[in-house]
Amino acid sequence: MAFQQGLSGLNVYSRALDVVSNNIANASTVGFKAAQAQFADVYAGALNGAGATQVGIGVSLPVVMQQFTQGNIATTNNPLDIAINGNGFFRLQKSVQDQTGYYSRNGQFYLNRDGYVVNSTNGGYLTGYSSPDGVSVDSSAIVPLSVGTGGIEPKQTGWSSVIDASKGGLTVSINLDNRDKKAASIGSGSEWTQLTPFAWDSTFNTSMYNYSTSATIYDQSGASHTLTNYYVRQGDSGTDARTWNVYTVIDNRYLVSTTPNQLVFEPNGTLVGNPGDYRFQLDLSATVMQDGTPMDLTSDAGLNWFAQRPGVSGNFAFYMNLGETTQFGMAYNPDNITQDGYTAGTLTKLSVDEAGYVLGNYSNGQTKLMGQVVLAEFINPNGLQNMGDNLWIETFASGQPTIGMPSAGTRGKLQSGAVEESNTDLTQELVDMIIMQRNYQANAQSIKTQDQILQTLVNLR
Repeated sequence: MAFQQGLSGLNVYSRALDVVSNNIANASTVGFKAAQAQFADVYAGALNGAGATQVGIGVSLPVVMQQFTQGNIATTNNPLDIAINGNGFFRLQKSVQDQTGYYSRNGQFYLNRDGYVVNSTNGGYLTGYSSPDGVSVDSSAIVPLSVGTGGIEPKQTGWSSVIDASKGGLTVSINLDNRDKKAASIGSGSEWTQLTPFAWDSTFNTSMYNYSTSATIYDQSGASHTLTNYYVRQGDSGTDARTWNVYTVIDNRYLVSTTPNQLVFEPNGTLVGNPGDYRFQLDLSATVMQDGTPMDLTSDAGLNWFAQRPGVSGNFAFYMNLGETTQFGMAYNPDNITQDGYTAGTLTKLSVDEAGYVLGNYSNGQTKLMGQVVLAEFINPNGLQNMGDNLWIETFASGQPTIGMPSAGTRGKLQSGAVEESNTDLTQELVDMIIMQRNYQANAQSIKTQDQILQTLVNLR
């Protein structure tokens, strides 16, 4: 009798319609992966086999296979929304203490009240590598990602625990015009103009120097100050014409050492010796006021540079690099002026780059590394067990995850301010729905036909 075959068809295609309906219901679920019903025929077992006369006894639905194809990427207005373009999964934890791993393709994240990055649909804590120093990540442990929402402390220009001539400080790259005919000392009958002697107790004016450059520097409290270099050509001929004194002044009130630094050039306009020879240490302990008296570095209220922050033992010195200075026959030009200090800042923006680095941008223009998102990859993702809420857990069939940074292998790249849409193809699902409906009707019809045949047999006399 064909009742069994027809009944199996009704059961299987009813479940197949459930699969299609579930796909359609999740057409807008971020990170959802559509499933596909896969069928198998059923035969009664026989030790000797039935040969060419064997007739099947119906159909079964042995597996519902999820399709881990890439969904479309849609942009959002949340910088913590993250889309995966590849095979990886976000690794989540239920809590900070519970280290059990859950996996998801849903990249809708936000900061909770404790500063952790959590998933908006299931509350899972996004995990990755931490960044203790704000510069590099610690890849020795996978932890819930925490983003400090507080501000960033100020940094003194040239600050380090030990003054290092190869690190930090101020860099000034300029060209001093070789054609400039003003000097501190000139010979009799010279066509050059003699400069007024550089006198610290006088009002600065252009008759005292050839050129000046200004740069903003920062003290330990984050207050800004103006550092000005005054460049004075020493003579009108010979070595003196290729020698420049550099007087450094802070806030036009404090002279950093009464002994100027000096630049000496070759006839071709490049510096004599090595560029490193012109990385000068500015010893602020030698700073004098306009009347020539030394300044008390620990108590002067007019220059907060020297005010110590609690717990910070700052140096009263930093390096100024003039090793890129030239003396060519071209117009004076400050090519580049940079320094490594900054004032205090507040967090204004978070972003995640394609390698998973979580970056914090601050109001003072600084960027700090907060951590790095990791991705998990499975040999057999179809072996994962679906837990609902866009979560999967590993099983023996899926194999253990390989966890690492994005962009490595086939885990995929990340896109901030975007999410991966459901990979449900509505057109295909609607067509499949029609097919499953027709198959269901056909199986019902086979049961009806078998019933009519049986009725005819019963009515025989």
